[in-house]
Amino acid sequence: MFTKCRPASSNTSLWAHSSHVSLYKNTVTSVEGTRANHYGVSIQEQFNCPVCLDLPNDPVTIPCGHSYCMACIKDYWSKDDPNGVYSCPQCRQTFCPRPSLSRNTMLAEAVDQLRRGIPRSVVSRSIKLKTQKRLPSSAVQCDLCQGEQKAAVKTCLVCMSSYCENHLKPHQTTKALKEHELIVPTANLADKICTQHKYLQEFFCRQCKVFICWLCTSNQHKGHESVSTKAERTDKEVRPKGLSEMQAENQRRLKDRQQELKDMKKMMDGMKRSADRVHSDSEKVLLDLQHSVERLQELLEEVLDEVGREKMEQAREVTENLEAEIKELQRRETQMKDLAQSEDHIYYLQAKRNSNPLESGDLPAVQVNHDASFEPVRDAILDLRERVEDLCNLELDKITKKVREISLDSIQAPEPRAREDLLQCKSHLYLVIYPQLRYFEEGAEIFIGLHCNSVTENNFLNRFLAMVKNFDRSV
Repeated sequence: MFTKCRPASSNTSLWAHSSHVSLYKNTVTSVEGTRANHYGVSIQEQFNCPVCLDLPNDPVTIPCGHSYCMACIKDYWSKDDPNGVYSCPQCRQTFCPRPSLSRNTMLAEAVDQLRRGIPRSVVSRSIKLKTQKRLPSSAVQCDLCQGEQKAAVKTCLVCMSSYCENHLKPHQTTKALKEHELIVPTANLADKICTQHKYLQEFFCRQCKVFICWLCTSNQHKGHESVSTKAERTDKEVRPKGLSEMQAENQRRLKDRQQELKDMKKMMDGMKRSADRVHSDSEKVLLDLQHSVERLQELLEEVLDEVGREKMEQAREVTENLEAEIKELQRRETQMKDLAQSEDHIYYLQAKRNSNPLESGDLPAVQVNHDASFEPVRDAILDLRERVEDLCNLELDKITKKVREISLDSIQAPEPRAREDLLQCKSHLYLVIYPQLRYFEEGAEIFIGLHCNSVTENNFLNRFLAMVKNFDRSV
């Protein structure tokens, strides 16, 4: 049980919230003066690209913080160290692998404003507002700050607002506001107010697992174990798996992931260079193969032309001989017809005696191949094409398989360490007694029956006895 009495001044209800806020607004005056920025050099000169010495086109910022035109830095890096080490043209800081380039939108907007002739003061003010340091995630913003946000130093439970040092001054000087209860800066204050009693929930009920105000400890949660939120936090921190341990674990995992990301980017850069080399080499090999095919085509055309001319010459020679022999045979045919019709017996006998006997001619019998053609050559070429295509498809499948077998990463489940993670690996075991074992509960003894029903059981029994003997020796 935990009870606490509140001072009378802090028992102020929120019914006067609107009137106090109105009074506060009438009291607060502007305490922030205007400040002018003075630059030793021209605004435009500050934004010039160090490579082309002009306002950057499509500006990018590299990891060291310097900004360039995207085209300028790409051109500079294309002429840099071929070993994959890149440097900044200004500070000479080196990077490996090559950093990825992303457009600096804020710088691009500022350059665009300068090109459109917007006054330098407006540009500098815009840049200042965009480059102001952000508040830490744990800080509470002042509810009255305009423009540059400042961290609150106090939160008023009456005004339900948080104030920085400047905007808190009325609470320290105005009599009506001095009575307001101020606490440490608290974000989302409305969510931390007790809906029933309208007080801040400063306690934690361990029995109901809820946050309560000081008045709840004496009413609904009377008799419950209630502690301050600070005490509950301290208890959580010292317990196993406290915030410090969780933070250390998170930092370890963050470091591991960052290293994995670095290794992955380095591997990606190496893979890209390797892919470019293979692409270039394969293009050269395929180009050589294309030249080989073209050379084969030229040789084939030469062979076809040469053999075609040779075969046609042979056929032409045979044709000419056949034509000459036919002409001679036709001449004899005419001569013999004239001789057969002659009535001069002496002439007939003389011509018959002087004429040579018929010969078969100088040429042997010509067997003409009516199926002679170059079609078999065409079939051979088509067969060559099919075999080359089959070979290309087979080799392409092998190459594709090798490409797909390349492992870029090896994602493994993290090794379980915490008890909750280890419980995920648990397995229920159901143990049964071996049929040949006889258990006697009174003497707490186990006997092994020697009568086995099969060879398998006999072998199992022998192995079991050997294991028991080894176990006895080890013990």
